[in-house]
Amino acid sequence: MQKIGELIFNSAIFVVSCALYYVATTFPDYRNSDQVGPALWPKMILLTIMILSGTLMVKNGKRMLDSIRSSERPASIQQGGNRMLIAAVTLSLVYVFSVSYVGFLVSIFLFQIIFLLILRVRSLKTLILYPACLTVTVYAIFIKLLYIPLPRGSGFFLAISRIFY
Repeated sequence: MQKIGELIFNSAIFVVSCALYYVATTFPDYRNSDQVGPALWPKMILLTIMILSGTLMVKNGKRMLDSIRSSERPASIQQGGNRMLIAAVTLSLVYVFSVSYVGFLVSIFLFQIIFLLILRVRSLKTLILYPACLTVTVYAIFIKLLYIPLPRGSGFFLAISRIFY
C-alpha cells in the first residue's frame, strides 16, 4: 500500500513538473543580449525536479515490482501515521492561507515548530535551532540575495516584519 502511494505521488510530481516546464518554455528569452530571460530559473528548477522525481518514480516502481514478484505483503502505514498525515496536511493548508496575514517570517518559524511537534520531535534544542536557522537561511537567500519580496503580513505582524525588511 505504501509503495503504491509513493509511486503515485512521485508520478504526479513528475507529470506536474513536466507540464510546468512546458509552460516555462513559453516565457520570453533575451537572445540578442547577454541577459538571461525570465525562463531560465524556472526551467532549471523544474528540470531538477523532473530528474529527481523521475529517479524516485523508477526506484519505487522497481521496489513495488520486486515485492509483487516475491509475493510478500506490502507494509501498511504505522499506527498513528494517518493522524500525522492529516495533521501535516491541515497545518500546511493553515500555513498557506495565513501567510499573507501573519507574514512570512513569523508564519514559517511557527509552521516549522508545529510540524516538528507533529513529527514527535521532543528535543528543545532541535525545536528552536532548526526553525531559526532555516528561517534565517531562507530570509538571506530570497530577501537579501535574490530580492524576492515575501509576504510581510498585516497589523502587528507587519510591524515585526518591518524590523527585518
